[in-house]
Amino acid sequence: MGAYGSTAALSAAVWARSLPEEARRKPLSWPGRVADGVAQSLVSLGPARADDPVIVKYSLLSVSFLAFTATALGTFPLAVVPSWTGRRCSRAFAAWTLLAAASSFNLKEAAESGKLRADEACRTISKGLKGLGAVYLAAKVGAVGFDPSFPAHYGIVKQVPAAQLAAALLFGLTLRPDE
Repeated sequence: MGAYGSTAALSAAVWARSLPEEARRKPLSWPGRVADGVAQSLVSLGPARADDPVIVKYSLLSVSFLAFTATALGTFPLAVVPSWTGRRCSRAFAAWTLLAAASSFNLKEAAESGKLRADEACRTISKGLKGLGAVYLAAKVGAVGFDPSFPAHYGIVKQVPAAQLAAALLFGLTLRPDE
């Protein structure tokens, strides 16, 4: 919990510094700004246009990674779905899925505004998301194909095979090109 608390404090401090000077002087307005931003983001998770496969891809990834974040913080055996780690390490994987959700949402917004292919930062974020998907899938192939302790020491993972398959398919979606 200390890691989550310190990360939250650091993130809040960075966010507060990014506010306009006038808003920084009114800290009582900050919870309202956060609530408005979260509500606006949740409402805009869906794709603006369903005819563009790139926008739909990033919209689906945003929602999926948010769901993986929730499951990683939830109850077992679903908590190990995105990470395949044991009880102690699976909670930390929620930070990665939350970062992937934010990255996917930013890429969805960039695709909707037409900046996805033109902006160097968006291309870098997209490559990072593809890297996450590639490493995730390679780790799963390695666990199944090369780990001599599989499936004996993957008891919790084996309890939810449908959810594991869905996670692999959705992480695989990160490898789809942006064209």
